[in-house]
Amino acid sequence: MVNRRLRAILVICGGVCIHLTLGTIYTFGNMSPYITSYMRKYNVEKNLQYTDSVWIFACSGMGQGASMFLGGVLEKKIGPRLATLLGSLFMSLGVFLSYFTVKYSFPLLVLTYGLMIGLGIGVAYAVPMACAMRWLPDRRGLVNGFVVAGFGGGAFIFDQVQTAFINPKNQKVGDDKFFHQSDVLDKVPDCFLLLGGCYVAMQLLGCLLLSNPPQSESLQNVNSPVERRPILSSDENSPESSSDTDQDVSIVSPDVEVERTLSPGEMLQTREFYILWFILLLNGQGVLFISTLYKAYGVTFINDDVFLALVGSFAAVFNAMGRIMWGYLADKTSFKVAMVLLNGTFTILILTLGLTKLVGKGLFFVWVCLIFLTFSGNFSLMPTATSKSFGQAHYVINYGLVFTSQVVTGPIGAILPSQLQSSIGWYGLFFMVASFSFMSLLLTLLFKVKNSKGKDI
Repeated sequence: MVNRRLRAILVICGGVCIHLTLGTIYTFGNMSPYITSYMRKYNVEKNLQYTDSVWIFACSGMGQGASMFLGGVLEKKIGPRLATLLGSLFMSLGVFLSYFTVKYSFPLLVLTYGLMIGLGIGVAYAVPMACAMRWLPDRRGLVNGFVVAGFGGGAFIFDQVQTAFINPKNQKVGDDKFFHQSDVLDKVPDCFLLLGGCYVAMQLLGCLLLSNPPQSESLQNVNSPVERRPILSSDENSPESSSDTDQDVSIVSPDVEVERTLSPGEMLQTREFYILWFILLLNGQGVLFISTLYKAYGVTFINDDVFLALVGSFAAVFNAMGRIMWGYLADKTSFKVAMVLLNGTFTILILTLGLTKLVGKGLFFVWVCLIFLTFSGNFSLMPTATSKSFGQAHYVINYGLVFTSQVVTGPIGAILPSQLQSSIGWYGLFFMVASFSFMSLLLTLLFKVKNSKGKDI
């Protein structure tokens, strides 16, 4: 038992280590002023705006959404270590190649620092979570929370690394809110090499710690009779709700919580899949917006680069803590309760973000941290809901299909700010993002999957 617990802890630690590197996607908000200013100063893209650079982050989300299911396919064929390693190293390759592309072309930078990173993250993202849940199947919300806490916390480390390397003297932006100092901007390409090297070292270590439970335990966890009993659902046409299902039904104790196991094809026939898909689509708008533009909004009234990097780092800590907190809340209550609370809180925080400009940078610090604490719950609640709704056996592929919503989120989240910011301003953008979150709240109320005890999952 002690050995099993130790191995489970090592798997979780490996997943956290890997996710710390994958989660540096959230450092884009910190890097955006440096990248945008560099490309303007050296005439790579002389009219580039912060809202245009959102395309980099948007394409990373699109890549992640398009490739996450592939991680599940690869894991079944080559195992969790190699599948995670391939995705991780492809992500790091995108970072290394950005050393060249940032010097020559914004579209190429979108390809390397956006799409390539997203594709690599997608392949590597869910596999460590699946490994950890196989070791501790009765604590899936909490386990997911811990692993993806690494994803949320990566920016805490690397926001500081980026700013300390590029702008150690805390030089200020100009009146146009862009950097112009050569001794700052000349370091931008080299920063990609530094980051890529750090990522590869951490990814190799994390992959070495990944493993599935022994085959007998894995089969017991995934294919146990309790997973073949029907689950109560509002979708009467779902494969599992039919009374003449040809699946084996085992007699189990009424005290045992049971759940269904659906293949990807069966999952696509359920209403619950599409509800989860659209919830993630709508909430992804807020995640993309605040992750990429919090610093761009901050520089409109805060001329302190080190402080803004500190905001990003502490926001990453709250991002990490929030994933654990929301996962624990879902275990104690339900996905539905947790998601309604998340969306309601996020809506209020975004609507009131404009007040920070009136009060000052102290309130801005608090508000950004609270927003990251809130939206982070999407990435522990959604995988937990997928696992509990459709079973563990095909979890990686099933969650990858849910995450394809980000292929749509990306272009919407990039086009709207760039096209509307000049006409509706920051406050208009805040209202727009809040409306997406409120629509997601209403959609969550329609989610009605229950376990064998008649309780919401």
